[in-house]
Amino acid sequence: MLQQVSRSLFISATDKPKIDPVQHRRETRRNDTARSRRSLAQDISPTPTKVVRVSNLPPGTTATDIRHSLGLTDHIKTEISAVHFEFDFNLRALHSCRVEFFNTSSASEFALHASKKLFAGRKLQAVFVSRKIVPNPTRDKYIGNSLGRVVFLYGYPQHVHKHQVWDYYRNYDLVDTTLPGVQQAPQIGETFLVRRGAFLLHFATEAEARRFVRDVYGSTYISKTEDSGQPKQEYTLKARILQ
Repeated sequence: MLQQVSRSLFISATDKPKIDPVQHRRETRRNDTARSRRSLAQDISPTPTKVVRVSNLPPGTTATDIRHSLGLTDHIKTEISAVHFEFDFNLRALHSCRVEFFNTSSASEFALHASKKLFAGRKLQAVFVSRKIVPNPTRDKYIGNSLGRVVFLYGYPQHVHKHQVWDYYRNYDLVDTTLPGVQQAPQIGETFLVRRGAFLLHFATEAEARRFVRDVYGSTYISKTEDSGQPKQEYTLKARILQ
């Protein structure tokens, strides 16, 4: 009897379906993004506030676009006090932002205008929300108070280390403060695992961050593999400012 029970337990253990690691990572990212979007939607206000959340933005939208490319009147432009873009727990852009105004009447006028706007082929959605920024532990850890001065750099092969990146870009004004000058980008939500080949660079000023993006975006990195007998490989680099 004991042998039969042991045999059945062995069979049931070996018959368990194997977990596809790639599929598991995809499900984790999908769940993280869904959780981020749910948390962002929890503070929608039924009455006008000073903060308007604009969603369905095209990729690459900047604060300048929000102020100057939506066809806003000069009055509304001057009433915008801040623009905060939103990210999920992996620092992936959610293509939405929170626009903060000095008064409720300007926010209401903006929301009415933006909700009817077709921007770069996308129909925008605008709602009133109660919070200027939604707490995000990943954003706090990797961006902190350095809005506009942190650049997400990616496209490198996995073997490139952050010390190499420091050396590559030593002629730019990278700074170590409460945030490191160069750190590897996060990979999986709240566990803060690193994302190989991607880095976050912390610059002294917003102007220096913009200069770096202009210089580096679309440039080519050539891996040095001639010693191993493998052909050289080219990698296209991308860089964008986290706002």
